[in-house]
Amino acid sequence: MNLGYPFWGSNRPNYCGHPSFQLDCSSNVPQINLTTMNYSVLEINNSSRTLKVARTDYLDTICPAAFVNTTIDNNFFSYTSGDTNLTLYYDCRTPLAAFPHLAFYQFNCSINGTNFINYYTQVSEAFLAFSYLTGACKYRVNVPVQTDFPTAATNDAAIAAIDSGFMLGWNATNSQCDTCLKAGGLCGSDPTTSTFTCHCTNGTFPSGCSTVPTTSQTASIP
Repeated sequence: MNLGYPFWGSNRPNYCGHPSFQLDCSSNVPQINLTTMNYSVLEINNSSRTLKVARTDYLDTICPAAFVNTTIDNNFFSYTSGDTNLTLYYDCRTPLAAFPHLAFYQFNCSINGTNFINYYTQVSEAFLAFSYLTGACKYRVNVPVQTDFPTAATNDAAIAAIDSGFMLGWNATNSQCDTCLKAGGLCGSDPTTSTFTCHCTNGTFPSGCSTVPTTSQTASIP
């Protein structure tokens, strides 16, 4: 995986990236933590400034230890038009087949050692909100998937859709980084202030490269 700004971690020091884009590279697949939720990083596209991620708590399963909605850091990340929600309903007391206008698919898993009926669907949020308010199910979890990924009415299809991940766009002072790159510098940050920094051959600067450095040392970029 070709890493560049704003990502950092492992042998890539923090001044080469943005504070909110640290990667944990201790396993075979790098991970990123967004608002206390861990994601596997499947792809990074520096040109389009997008990355494909998948929730680690749903890896190879649709029966996680806890039922938590997907969260991202909206200050730096955004969903793309290629994303849609796969919504999973857990511990359903009322058969959701009672709602004929919704396409629900049943799956089984145990909650605290007890088996309950569960469902998943890809219908619109307007219908989801209505059915949730009926109190038919105890838990509801939205997990983003790609809109073009087929989800047949099987557990394996739902797991495959989630494990294939979804796309996020990022914005880490993109315009300043563009200015820095055009000037021949490398984008990074100041570890002390966490502000954007342009690393140039003759020093570091707040945006593009200059003839007068703002620091007395030049950072080494791996």
